[in-house]
Amino acid sequence: MTKVDIYNEDYTKLNHAYIQIFESYKKLLDADDADQDIVNILGQILMVLNPTLDKIKSEMTVKTRFKDSSASNAGAKSTNVETETNSKGGKIFHPKFN
Repeated sequence: MTKVDIYNEDYTKLNHAYIQIFESYKKLLDADDADQDIVNILGQILMVLNPTLDKIKSEMTVKTRFKDSSASNAGAKSTNVETETNSKGGKIFHPKFN
């Protein structure tokens, strides 16, 4: 088994773990009696895991279910959605009603 095989197989699980840690971290930030050592450690884990997940995703050979819509729809035009670009370069999606 290669590293890419492992990335392809385990990325979703690792990403789910990141989300769970982040949600717990956010709750602890608001707790009146939060253990600051735990809060700091969870923050450090998130700071390391985030770029690690990005690197793993960049080396995967299978697509995740969270695809960039502009890349996945290259050349295909949706008949139900109209897009425009705002002044800062962001895309705004508008549904078309017939």
